[in-house]
Amino acid sequence: MRFDLNEPFHRISIMDFFSNFKSAVTPAFPSEADKLTKLYDIEPYAAFCEDLEFMWRWTIYRDQKLVQEGCSLTLDASRRAVDHVLAFFSVSAKSQCLGE
Repeated sequence: MRFDLNEPFHRISIMDFFSNFKSAVTPAFPSEADKLTKLYDIEPYAAFCEDLEFMWRWTIYRDQKLVQEGCSLTLDASRRAVDHVLAFFSVSAKSQCLGE
């Protein structure tokens, strides 16, 4: 879909807007060949971090399926972020067990 930028008003639907985005590919559970920094590995969770030179990308998996990902400026900040998310998952899991 092309838009004429010389026209004063454009009507664009949300679907038109999002149709230009490509779907993100969910990263597969890493293997040892991926050379990632392992931040956490206690069943059912595992967390990894990758240095992208301008940021650190972290991923959290539950039963080898991606459940959360994010980025941080430092490896230490990545560890804190992963700890924070895992603490939330722990509280959430306990609440579900108690029927809350």
